[in-house]
Amino acid sequence: MSQELVKERVLKYLIEDLFVPQDMIDTNVSLSEFEEGAEGVLDVVVNVKDKEDYFAPVLIIRCTDDDVELEGDTLQKEIEFLEYVDNITMAGRMILTNGDQMMYADWTGEEYDTEKSLPTYEQMEREFFEAEEVVEEHDHHEHKHECGCGDDNHECGCGDDCGCKH
Repeated sequence: MSQELVKERVLKYLIEDLFVPQDMIDTNVSLSEFEEGAEGVLDVVVNVKDKEDYFAPVLIIRCTDDDVELEGDTLQKEIEFLEYVDNITMAGRMILTNGDQMMYADWTGEEYDTEKSLPTYEQMEREFFEAEEVVEEHDHHEHKHECGCGDDNHECGCGDDCGCKH
């Protein structure tokens, strides 16, 4: 099975089994769209719309021909590429498939043991917004010292413990 046929099967799986809206799926996306000068093409990208209506990738899928064995040096090369891609896209989820075998990597901290337990689009979207909230809360958190000085450099003599647990 060619890479294109594998990609078609993946798209069908995303829409029918994970309930990904068609308009949230992009194919053949150049990495340079995420970072200037980045090289490579992403076979499939699943997006969510963030609060500002920008598309944010939540799942990246790499498809190979079915005769490509996902083991040894080939597998290691693909994993290195996916790690490179994740550093650029910050998607947090990756799938590598040859149509027969599928490998799933999740850098979001969630664990999914089998293909059947892969997150639905609704789960990916919910987890994306939960993570955004955590980041936003942390970015807006002000460190207040127990002494009330508000000095982030701790030059007031209150010590390093501002009491906020952050």
